[in-house]
Amino acid sequence: MPAITVRPLTPDDASAYRALRLAGIAELPAAFCTTHAAESGLPLAQIAERLRVTSHQIIFGAFNKEQLIGMAGLRREPIAVVQDKASLWSVYVAPQARGCGAGRQLVQAAIAHACSVPELARVRLAVAQDNHAALTLYLACGFTLEDRPAADGMLHMQLLLPRPVRASAIASAESNVFMKINTLQIPAK
Repeated sequence: MPAITVRPLTPDDASAYRALRLAGIAELPAAFCTTHAAESGLPLAQIAERLRVTSHQIIFGAFNKEQLIGMAGLRREPIAVVQDKASLWSVYVAPQARGCGAGRQLVQAAIAHACSVPELARVRLAVAQDNHAALTLYLACGFTLEDRPAADGMLHMQLLLPRPVRASAIASAESNVFMKINTLQIPAK
């Protein structure tokens, strides 16, 4: 298979996205939070609008030449209290394209995008506990299992995003260390 390219999808990709998403829902219905009937009934204009990149959502596509062979969405929470979290969703690679690294490239593109958003601290996802290929991929990309029990056969995973240490945080930590040293009481001999 030739080199795969990954890029954000645009409204112009709506037809290809719809076809791939419907194929994914038909193959792995538990991996999608919708039904084939509901998704196939959406107008193409609504699907095109879903593909518009916003400050809270982006959907990446993996392409073999001009053919869309994989997708992955990243959605950031819009509520201020939880805006430090994003969800990785609808990661899917067409069966004929599996094993060539498209899934890894999609997940890495989503992680790279998440890292570029200063407010984000973690990316979360849910994966079927019997989807060993997806679990292996997510673990290889740095995700870890969350400390909550699996519900309905789904495991919850998260990735803490690397963040540069700010000078103010270093200064604050240093002053706390010095404050503790200054208040340390040494017993007399």
